[in-house]
Amino acid sequence: MALGEFFEALMAFPTNVFFFPFILFLLILLLDLIFNVVEGLTADLDILEFDDIPGSGLLLPPVLSKVPLMMALSVSFFCATVISFYLTDFLQSWVQGTVLLILNVVSIPIVAYIALAISAWVLKPLTPLFDKKKAFAEMDFIGLKGRVHSSIVTPERGEVMVLHKGSEFLLDAINQDDTPINYGDEIIIVYKDKAANRYVVAKK
Repeated sequence: MALGEFFEALMAFPTNVFFFPFILFLLILLLDLIFNVVEGLTADLDILEFDDIPGSGLLLPPVLSKVPLMMALSVSFFCATVISFYLTDFLQSWVQGTVLLILNVVSIPIVAYIALAISAWVLKPLTPLFDKKKAFAEMDFIGLKGRVHSSIVTPERGEVMVLHKGSEFLLDAINQDDTPINYGDEIIIVYKDKAANRYVVAKK
C-alpha cells in the first residue's frame, strides 16, 4: 500500500472516527507533559472512574482510571485506529456498497470495546507508577523546598515538584492562603492536609 493510499484509508470512515480523536488526545498529552494543564483542570473529576459503577468490571476495564486521562484516551484511540484500519481493509475485500456501510457502522462500538480492553492490558504494568498513595506512603516531605509544577497553586488544587534524597517527586498541593503561587515559584511544604490528601505549601 502506497503512502498516499495509507493516509487516505486513515481519513476514511470508520477509521477516521478513531484516528482524529487519537491525534487530538496525543497532542494534548504532549502539551500536558510540558505545561501540565490537564492534570490541574481534571484533578477533582471522576472521568473514566469505573470502580463505583455496578457491573463495570464486566463492561469497562478499571485499569484505565488508574493512569492519566490523556494517556488512557491516547492509547485507547490508537488501538481502535489500528483495529479499524485492518478490519475495514478486510471487509472491503469481501463486501461493498450498503452492506459495507452497515458493517462499518456496527463495527464502531465493537472496535471501541476491544480497544479499551487492549489498552487496559497494555497500560496495566504502568499503573503502580501513578499510584501516589503507594509511592509516597512512607515518605515525609514536610519542610522540603520545591517548585510549582502546575500553572498555578490555589487553595483547591495544584502540583509541586520536590527533591528528596536525590529523586524528584510530583506532589498534589494546595495553597494555605490567597497569595498567588505560579508556575516555577519556589515553595516550602508546610504540612499535609489529610482530609484533602494534599500538601499545603507556602511561597518562599
